Amino acid sequence: MSRLAAMFVEVTSPGWAFWRALVDTCIGLIVGTLYTFVGIIVVGIVGEEALSSLYWQIDLDPLFRASMGVFLLAAALLAALVPVVVVAERFAALRAVEAAALENPDAVPQHSLRQTLQASPAALLQKTGTVVFWCVVGLGALFALGVLFTEDLREDAVSWVALLVIAVLAAGAAAVRRLGRRAVERDGPRMSTQWSRWKRLVPLAERRDADRRDAAMRTVVPRWLAVPSARTVGRIAKILLTATLLSLAAFMLSVFMRQQCRTCDPVYWDEPIENGIDVLSLTSGAAIAMCAALGIVAWLGGVVLQFSRERALVRWVSDGVPRRVDTSLVESLLSGNRSMVRLQIGLSVVGAGALIVGTGAIWADWTAMDARWPLVAAVVLIASGFVIGWEDSRRRRRERQLARDALFPGDVGRRGDATTRGRAIATGIQD
Repeated sequence: MSRLAAMFVEVTSPGWAFWRALVDTCIGLIVGTLYTFVGIIVVGIVGEEALSSLYWQIDLDPLFRASMGVFLLAAALLAALVPVVVVAERFAALRAVEAAALENPDAVPQHSLRQTLQASPAALLQKTGTVVFWCVVGLGALFALGVLFTEDLREDAVSWVALLVIAVLAAGAAAVRRLGRRAVERDGPRMSTQWSRWKRLVPLAERRDADRRDAAMRTVVPRWLAVPSARTVGRIAKILLTATLLSLAAFMLSVFMRQQCRTCDPVYWDEPIENGIDVLSLTSGAAIAMCAALGIVAWLGGVVLQFSRERALVRWVSDGVPRRVDTSLVESLLSGNRSMVRLQIGLSVVGAGALIVGTGAIWADWTAMDARWPLVAAVVLIASGFVIGWEDSRRRRRERQLARDALFPGDVGRRGDATTRGRAIATGIQD
C-alpha cells in the first residue's frame, strides 16, 4: 500500500442508515420529553402564582398533573428502549465498516463513524446492565430494610410482591450485563482489526489529502460559505443562552421567595413585596417564553442556512475540479448532523411534547381540548422526521463524498490540537 492509496470515504449502508435515523428520532424524543417537563413546571407555576384566575378558569391543573404521569412513563420507556436501539445502531455501523473495508482495504471511514465504534457495540449494553443492576439492588436493599423493621410493611403482601419484582428486575439486569460482557469479548477481534487499520491508515490519508490540497489551485471562497460567519452565529447563540439563564434564575428566585422547600408552607409577604413576587414570576416566565420563541426562530434559521449551504456546496463541487480553500469553512458541512437530521430531531421534539400533552388530556378526561388531534399530530411529526432522516442518508454520502474528492479536507470533525492530529491513531481508538 502506498501513501496515495489511503483515503477518507463516506461509509454507509441501508441497515446502518435505518438504525441511525431511529437513534436520531430517540434523541429528539428525549429532548422533547425534557422540554415538556420543564414547560409544564414553568407554565404551572406562572399560571398559579401570577395568572391564577385564568389558570383555574381554563382548569389546567388536571391536565398538567396527568401529563406528569405520562412524563414518568415516557421516561421509563425511553430509558429501557434507547440503549437497545443504540446498540443495534452500533452493530449495524460495524457491519457497514467491515463491508467497506472488504470493498476497499485502503479506505478510512469518516470520523463520526469511527467515533461511534470507539468501543465495542455491546459495551453500552454491558454498562446499561451494570447501572440498572446496582440501582435496583440499592433501591431493593433500602426497601428490604423498611420491610424488615416496619411491621405494617412486613404484614402487607404487596411489600413482598414488590420485593419479588425488584429481585426479578435485578436478575434481568444482571443477565443483560453478562450478555453485554460476552458480546464484547466475542467482538474483540473484529474491533481490533478495524482499530489497527485506522491506526495505520488515518495519518496516511491525512497526508494524502494535505498533498493534494497543496497541489490544487487556491480558490476564492464563495460568500455563502463565510457569511454569516461561525463567530456571528456563535455570538447570537451565546446571547440567547445568557438571556435564557437569567430568565430562569429570576424565575427560580420568585419560586424560592414564595416557598423555600417542597414541604414548607407558602410564604406571604407584605406589600409591595407580594406584588413584586407576582410581577417577577410573570415577567420571568414571559421572558423564558420569549427566549424559547427566539430560540425556535434561530434554530429554524440555522436549519435553513445549513440546508442552503449544503445545496450550494454540491453545486460548487459537482464539476470535480480540485480546489484549495480554508477547510474550517466547510468542516461543519462535512461532519456532524445535516440539516435534514436537525429537522428530524426538531420534529421529534415537538412530537414528543404533543404526545405527552395529548395522552395527559385523555388520562385527565380534559374536555377543553380534543386529545385526538395532538396524538395524531405527534404520530405524523415523529414518523415524518424519521422518514426525512432515513431518506437523507444516501444523499448525505454522495454529497459529502463529492466535497471530499474536490476539496481534500482531511479528517474533518476530529478534535484536538496539531499534536493530537499528528498522532498515528484515529480519535477514540484506545492504545
